[in-house]
Amino acid sequence: MDISAWIFVGLIIVFCIAFYSIPSFLTFLLYKKLRTKGKKQKRIGFAIFLTTTLIMVTLAIYAVISGGGFGPEYDKVEIKQNIGGTLVCNSVYNADIHDWQYDVTYEYRPKDSNSLINIGSGTYHTRDWNKDEQLIQYKTWTILKTGGWYGYDKIIIGDLKSDKWTEYNFSADNIEKESLWVNSKIHSLLNYCCSESFIDRIENGQIHIHYKFRTSETLTKKYEEKKIIYKIDELSGQLIMTAIE
Repeated sequence: MDISAWIFVGLIIVFCIAFYSIPSFLTFLLYKKLRTKGKKQKRIGFAIFLTTTLIMVTLAIYAVISGGGFGPEYDKVEIKQNIGGTLVCNSVYNADIHDWQYDVTYEYRPKDSNSLINIGSGTYHTRDWNKDEQLIQYKTWTILKTGGWYGYDKIIIGDLKSDKWTEYNFSADNIEKESLWVNSKIHSLLNYCCSESFIDRIENGQIHIHYKFRTSETLTKKYEEKKIIYKIDELSGQLIMTAIE
């Protein structure tokens, strides 16, 4: 954690101490006023002050132990599939000062069956998980679109009968090492922040990618965008980049 993160944590701690101290401070002022009114009022004022202080201390301890809402948080979602059956999604949400992410594992329960087929996992890094994944059928292949890592999507493709699944990550590195991309001699700054490559749609065995990449070393907001199409081989299930638009 760098110095700026420590400063931020320190400020949060100071804020929390100040915030949780306010009710106790106010009830202490009430107690000081009531103790001048007689013994009964003094006891009432002290009881209010003590109760409030204990509640605030308990809440403060709970906030520290629970990590202030940073996680991990667990969730399970079952999504009805257009091809039939149910996609069972188990997620773990984690967050810290800098970023946050959902790690999701997928299992498929066929229609009229209690068995589960393990498909794989995805990650939604610094973006929402919409909980709307749909399996897509193409010939004998079943395809799942999910999050890859920071700034890109991926697919998991396999045959439900063989229970064998393969992942294809559409990261900038993987896109730009394809022979079609290399031969096209497109100017891009591969190692400069921050490229994005997300799936627009999957239809008729084609995967349409929207790829955004840096083209200037000094102009940090200067990007170029390309539409990239991959074709799924009917026999092997492997992906082939067929077009750059």
